[in-house]
Amino acid sequence: MDTARSTLGSKPSGFRPSPRHALCALILLLSLSALYITTCRLIAQTHMHRAGDLFREGHYGLALTHFEKASHSLPGDYTIQKELGKTYSKLAGLQPGTREKLSLIRQAQEHYLEAFRLNPLDAETAYALARGEERLEELTRRLHPEKKDTEYDALPYFREAIRLRPNGITYRYALARYLYRHGEQLELTLVAKTLARVYPHSCWYLRKEAFWSPAIAEACKVGLREAIDAKISVREAHENMSYLLAEEKKWDGAIFHYAEAMRHNSINTGAGDYIKLGRLYLKNGQIEAAEVNFLKGLDISTEREGDLERLYGIYKGEGRFDELYRFYKKAGSRYVGSSRMDILLARSLIDLKQYNRARRILEEINLKESTAEAYYWLAHIAGKEKDRDSMELAIQKATVLDPSNSLYHLIFSQVLKRRNKLERAEREATLAIGHQTRPSAGLYNHRAWIRWSTRDYAGALRDWKSAIALKPDRASFYAQAAEACIKIGDLSRAMEYYQRAVDLEPGNEGYGKRYKALKAGS
Repeated sequence: MDTARSTLGSKPSGFRPSPRHALCALILLLSLSALYITTCRLIAQTHMHRAGDLFREGHYGLALTHFEKASHSLPGDYTIQKELGKTYSKLAGLQPGTREKLSLIRQAQEHYLEAFRLNPLDAETAYALARGEERLEELTRRLHPEKKDTEYDALPYFREAIRLRPNGITYRYALARYLYRHGEQLELTLVAKTLARVYPHSCWYLRKEAFWSPAIAEACKVGLREAIDAKISVREAHENMSYLLAEEKKWDGAIFHYAEAMRHNSINTGAGDYIKLGRLYLKNGQIEAAEVNFLKGLDISTEREGDLERLYGIYKGEGRFDELYRFYKKAGSRYVGSSRMDILLARSLIDLKQYNRARRILEEINLKESTAEAYYWLAHIAGKEKDRDSMELAIQKATVLDPSNSLYHLIFSQVLKRRNKLERAEREATLAIGHQTRPSAGLYNHRAWIRWSTRDYAGALRDWKSAIALKPDRASFYAQAAEACIKIGDLSRAMEYYQRAVDLEPGNEGYGKRYKALKAGS
């Protein structure tokens, strides 16, 4: 019986698994492999999701832990390697010590290199490697200033990033700065030319860079001409060519290119464009052409009063006072009923010192409808003519009509102070302080002097202390605060204030003598 069982339970000699068994085994093996890979990917995705949240919240150390766990589950994933590089880079930025920064950036570079090996077509990773090499070079020089060269070189990575993304503007800006720091002037001009060609508006930003020079300006002009020829952002190319020529005072060329800019994509041409073109004509002495364009701009302006004020500044900036008055006379007949126009016309006459004509215009404005600004300019005229009674009356009316205007209250206070009406002057100064849009040390100083004149030394001291808080580098405030302290009998604090005044202005003999006298008497 045992023999029978043994015989029945054993495999026949020469047993071979059937194809069905082999297929089942293979399917099972593949299923297990797929399950393992899916499980690893799922674990990695879970850690990546958590790490991303932590990274966005600024918890880079915790994010790093989860990125590393994700990497352990999926060691060949370039995205994980890239995120590890980014996280190490962020951690480096938080370190105060140079050596610690250096170590972390090296680790970041290792992960970026691995990511780039896994995906050599990723321009972002190539750019990250370039910036990392830059930082390593900088930190190494900081640690070893005696070394002229370092083992790091960002240039190949910059070039690779640009090769992968030829129109990457950010990459080219960074490369330009890198080349400037390394004295690579020839390649820098080529980069500037390319930037101007692929993105004409880049010239506006390049002009603000430390490396901007006549050579870079010429390179940009070459790039802009290429952009115009290739019909790349033609309007922007002409605009920036105009700006560059205007900087060189080549007004004819600047006018030509700005007019061409307005002709292209003319649907975007607005009032501001006509005003800019008019300004170029004005600078070139073409007064009639300037007026034509200014009026065109005003005709389509949606903010005519603001643009009228802007034109006032343009004419005045060029010293064209007669032309300014002539223009406002023309504009006044074109835009009848504009009180703003009348105010500006009066201001142009004030600039020409034709006070009687300006006064008549302002008085006519007030006959129609009294305005605070008209009274303000009447006060201004009265001040020029040293007519204190009229000045006081006009500026008082301005404060009544616009009680929240800090400037009007200040001017009224100044007039009252000069006329020794100190109590009212202090009230107006207080209103000026209360309505100011941003705290002003000058206003506190003004009220302090009024209080000093009324022998309110404690009040004056409070104001000078407020002035000091706003402008702690002004020696005169400390000196006056010291004098107020002397008046109220606080000599020790007076010495402290004078000490600070002397520290700020060591060459001021008056402060020095006063401080020594106080010290000797203590």
